Amino acid sequence: MTANITFFDVTEDQYLPLRRALYAYPFWEVRLVGEPLGLMNAALAQNNAVISIAAGTPVTAELLYKLPALRLVATRSSNCDHIDLDAAAQRGVAVCHAPENTGLACAEYAFGLLIALMRRLPATLRRCQSGNFSRAGLTGEDLQGKALGLLGTDSSAAHMMRFAHAFGMRVIACDPISNPASRQDDGMVYLDVEDFLPEADALSIHLPYHRATHHLLDETRLRMLKPGSMLINVSHGGIIDSRALARLQAEGHFGGLALDCFEGDTIWLNAQAPLPRGLPPHYLEQALHNFQLQLSDNVILTPHNANNSHESLNRSIATTLDNIAAFFAGKPRNLATTPPD
Repeated sequence: MTANITFFDVTEDQYLPLRRALYAYPFWEVRLVGEPLGLMNAALAQNNAVISIAAGTPVTAELLYKLPALRLVATRSSNCDHIDLDAAAQRGVAVCHAPENTGLACAEYAFGLLIALMRRLPATLRRCQSGNFSRAGLTGEDLQGKALGLLGTDSSAAHMMRFAHAFGMRVIACDPISNPASRQDDGMVYLDVEDFLPEADALSIHLPYHRATHHLLDETRLRMLKPGSMLINVSHGGIIDSRALARLQAEGHFGGLALDCFEGDTIWLNAQAPLPRGLPPHYLEQALHNFQLQLSDNVILTPHNANNSHESLNRSIATTLDNIAAFFAGKPRNLATTPPD
């Protein structure tokens, strides 16, 4: 198999680490492209057996059709929710990812957001930036003794549990898509979702996104959270119903929201450039819901930055290159599987 590979969506901070790592693979013919893969530039990889993409680059059946020589999609992300796995399987295209490489970075980021919310940092910074250094109304809360709820139990949740215990928090967990029989004594107290949500003083999401987790936190479940609770999401925006979230925030239900990903964030991430063509109309509605959220003093919105550390980047690159090499050797690894319905 010819080792012709195109890496798409290679940002400026990724270019040098990736180029250095590729020195170990001198027989590969590699092209690095700064733009994300799309229908307009798919011709760059028309004869490639392998492409590598970043998180958030949609790989659709239409796009796969434009890549007749393709045999492997190597995403540099831990998740594969941006790839049509069914269409890839029908085309005989394998998909591999870089699992577990972002767990620590995401957990550190999520815990930092939790501290920021508990100590009212968003409101404090806004006030200080305007020259007002009064502490009136900025009294926060200690973490010690609070219940941290982990919705999902991936590697980032395991790190969150360790951080929470170090701060004297009680940790409860709920994983609606895992097998309860596989749970071990890992320091978490597992509850069913109806018992779990009302117990959490702060809820952090650590679930993959697919059909079974779409809008898992709908209005009914969001209202199960106790008034004044904190909500942190560094996983995927589609797990939370943006309309319901905006409604409850307007009612004053939450003590704070910290969202590194949210429905409609594609529009926010493209705010300084022409919007991608063909965006569904509901993306605009979702983006407006979150514009409303941003106006609140107890809300933090960030641009998919949880996994953006030098160490996480290097781990992702190393795993991706190992995945490609293993595929060429006939021993594919870290293959993605179609999620449950």
